[in-house]
Amino acid sequence: AFVLFFSSLVLLEAAQLYQQYSEAAQNIEILRQGRTDVLSICEEPPSSPFPSPQQSRRPLPSLPTVLSSSPRLSISQPGTLWRELPGVRDNNKLEELTENQLRLQEVRFEVVTSEASYCHSLDIVVEHFVKCKPLQDLLGNQDRNWLFSRLLEVRAISHRFLEKLEERVDSDIMHFTVCDIIAHHCKRFRTVYVPYLTNQSYQDATYQRLMTENATFKQLVESIEKSAVCQRLPLRSFLVLPFQRITRLKLLVQNIVKRTNPGTEEAKQAIRAMKLLESIIQQSNDSISQMKSIESLVSLNAKVDFECKTLPLISQSRRWVREGPVIELMDFACKDAERSVYLHLFNDYLLLSLQKEGGRFTVINHVPVNELQVENCRIKLHSLQKNLFRLQMSTTSYLLRTDTQSDKLRWISALKRPHDQVDFSAAQGKQSCLM
Repeated sequence: AFVLFFSSLVLLEAAQLYQQYSEAAQNIEILRQGRTDVLSICEEPPSSPFPSPQQSRRPLPSLPTVLSSSPRLSISQPGTLWRELPGVRDNNKLEELTENQLRLQEVRFEVVTSEASYCHSLDIVVEHFVKCKPLQDLLGNQDRNWLFSRLLEVRAISHRFLEKLEERVDSDIMHFTVCDIIAHHCKRFRTVYVPYLTNQSYQDATYQRLMTENATFKQLVESIEKSAVCQRLPLRSFLVLPFQRITRLKLLVQNIVKRTNPGTEEAKQAIRAMKLLESIIQQSNDSISQMKSIESLVSLNAKVDFECKTLPLISQSRRWVREGPVIELMDFACKDAERSVYLHLFNDYLLLSLQKEGGRFTVINHVPVNELQVENCRIKLHSLQKNLFRLQMSTTSYLLRTDTQSDKLRWISALKRPHDQVDFSAAQGKQSCLM
């Protein structure tokens, strides 16, 4: 009975771009913090590195003339909530719902309407940017892939997701649920969102390079941005939509969990959906971290020479932990016998290098971290040497000095847990003492 109604609803919500949904929601949140009488549907702040818009009650853009005669288009009125919809507003069952149940239904409703807005924005970026023939002719395959990544796949999956949400609302406008649908689609979300989010650094770098170095690209993009359909929003605001959406969806589900009666089937489905979404975001963060680590390894590999046995640096499992210069005390008896040594610490190996001109390094030693011991050196009050720690390897040891106590402690922490303290005087007879 509500199919026609919800079709009109989606069309109306689609007129609002997701960027507007985000901006208006931020304004609502500012007002909410200063006014206690504003309905708070989504109360928890974003906890992800990906920016996330909140609910918007901004008046939607005016409707096409062909739809203006529909009696079910009151959704276009300013401040529209689920409870204000035709079919809900005049329904006798509305009075039976508690305030918490009303707010719960509003959150579910926002999942659907915001997804419609999201799909509309995806349609614009795909149809007017990705499929723009002049842009296709201008960009090479690599630049096109890095810039637009998997937007086509993201849009396709989002539209299928929206269709299922629409069907659910049409089936029961008063008591529809959404979390089982979200959980069901998380497997598909994972296949497109993780690669898209992982590609962020390449996408950003490609966009900035093209806008700076390619005048034709810049002119084409700006001409499309000025078109009415884009509402003068920049391409960059469309490219970040998937980052915003996956986080926002998780926050909406978190609020559903909070307002759902514990132990119910809906609560179980909501918790399952929330954990699946959190898993997608965590996997994306891990993938981004891995990619950045590989990039740094590739960069470092081009800058190092090995004075010792060569170590293949590039590895999928290797992660950067910490790096920086320290001072190696070459001969404790001679205070001038010291040199600067640069440490590169990874999750599996420590590299000790001499820094050369032009940002290059000569590796003088490397050791697996599981074969390394680090000791905090205790010093006498009258000693001139401070901030010392010792690295003990299988065949040699190094006494190291940092500029500050805090830097020393950070190095000790990063190099695994410190072992028992050793008396500084005992280090005098050790060879190759590094700081």
